[in-house]
Amino acid sequence: MPVNAEVLPTPTRLPPDDAMYVVGSLIRYILIIVIVVFGIIPTLCGTVFPPFSALWSILKAVSPYAWASMGTGIGIALSILGAAWGILTSGASISGAAIRAPEIRSKNLISIIFCEAVAIYGVILSIIMMGKIQASSSSVSSGGAYNYGTIVGGYTLFAAGIAVGIGNMACGIAVGIVGSSCAIADAHSSSLFVKVLVIEIFASALGIFAVITGILMAQKVQMK
Repeated sequence: MPVNAEVLPTPTRLPPDDAMYVVGSLIRYILIIVIVVFGIIPTLCGTVFPPFSALWSILKAVSPYAWASMGTGIGIALSILGAAWGILTSGASISGAAIRAPEIRSKNLISIIFCEAVAIYGVILSIIMMGKIQASSSSVSSGGAYNYGTIVGGYTLFAAGIAVGIGNMACGIAVGIVGSSCAIADAHSSSLFVKVLVIEIFASALGIFAVITGILMAQKVQMK
């Protein structure tokens, strides 16, 4: 029995598509916590925030292998977060818009593939970074301190993980939002699919830039 198109809901943008609002709120809450913990509480308690020299001594005491491992974990975690966020936003809109136009389901799966590729970028870089973390007796000098190459390598891998993780998370959110719009536009008019897909391809390329940057940073690291 044919379904009357007039009674079907018009596809609209869903609440999960407000990803940037959620990201902005998260950053705002983190800043508030940092200000309260390190600024307001020490002031009310009559204490002084420790000097930067003391903070640097604390950070310098952390093992370079710990920095490298944290960078690897943060990189893959943020990449998966961005991919999941993108799949959530685009998948919800594809499912909703398919009620009005069921024929859009197959070709709009490319948005899900683009989002999944973001997680693969993070996995690839994590494998490369884990291959660079190799402990050996030569990484520690006779005085018990780590040599210069090991220290630089730990900081470099940590920075690479942060850069790739944030880049892939932004890429996943962008692809998800554009993919959501692509599904809605395709449900209204199939001629708009290719035009919006071009925008989605450019959004997906952002993750490739982040991965290339991370590979270049980790390429010459020698933690031995």
